[in-house]
Amino acid sequence: MNPLAYAPRLVRTLPPVRVHGRVLKAYAMFARPAERDRVPSPAWLEEQAATVLEGPAGPGDHEAGFLILHAGMERDYLLVSQWYDADMLKHWVRGVEVDAEGRTTLVPLEQRQLVACVWELEVVAFERDAWVTTVMLRGRLDRETLDDYLATTFEGWV
Repeated sequence: MNPLAYAPRLVRTLPPVRVHGRVLKAYAMFARPAERDRVPSPAWLEEQAATVLEGPAGPGDHEAGFLILHAGMERDYLLVSQWYDADMLKHWVRGVEVDAEGRTTLVPLEQRQLVACVWELEVVAFERDAWVTTVMLRGRLDRETLDDYLATTFEGWV
């Protein structure tokens, strides 16, 4: 496969994931057409996200964010993002490894400076716009704006 060739990928919205007092919108992205029906359980996603967000939210952390489970061409990835302060995003990228017994481990990437691929960036851009329109333009983060943010999701081709 030519890595410079672009082919659209399907993004599906999954149920929100609750981890250490946070609520994360969840997305699954598929590079391999045969795996488009392979959707992880919410419990599995919560378990994996908990290994990335290793404790309760810290000072300045918001209880909202999102994650992307990307079934890529060569490997799977989990991206976890959490809103911080008023207008910043914390972001972690992990590679998914499955051992011979079927146990999943998330590992930091060798190239630790990576943020996201072009497909994932489309979801990140959507989430940026959702944060601006549901929270920042209103100038507050309360139950109503948080619920509006969490209800604003993406599904389709990127």
